[in-house]
Amino acid sequence: MICENDFDAAYDIYGDMIYKIAFLYLGTVEDAEDIMQDVFVKLITKSPKFKNDEHQKAWIIRTTQNKCIDRLRSCERKNLNFEDFNFSAGETDTDTKMDVINKIYKLPAHYKSTVILYYYYDYPVNEIAKTLKISNSSVKMRLKRGREILKIELEDYYNEAK
Repeated sequence: MICENDFDAAYDIYGDMIYKIAFLYLGTVEDAEDIMQDVFVKLITKSPKFKNDEHQKAWIIRTTQNKCIDRLRSCERKNLNFEDFNFSAGETDTDTKMDVINKIYKLPAHYKSTVILYYYYDYPVNEIAKTLKISNSSVKMRLKRGREILKIELEDYYNEAK
């Protein structure tokens, strides 16, 4: 259990990250906010004693992913609400980005979490392995298979680029 000052610091540091992970998993603002709240409630009430900041961050990421997976299992998911995505003003090909995000959203959960951590958060393979409690080779295989699925799903864009 953490004190109020620790909670405020954790919220400032991890709030955006939790929200983004949940949003990428679930696709709606409401679901992402619910997951964010659930993760922070668990952090306050049931968190272990953390060895360091990296241990806390890994616990928060894993807890966020688990809560998202539980949410996906517990109800039928609707399609992504594309109005909820916010792209910077300089984005010119929003339709393509939306399609890519939609394809990532549809990946199986174990590929999705690995792809999100690697490509959206620039986590190295060894950090993903620690966070997900799997081997480095499993992370590499999940990335490879996730990319293969995305390549097939996004084949039209790949062919247009040639």
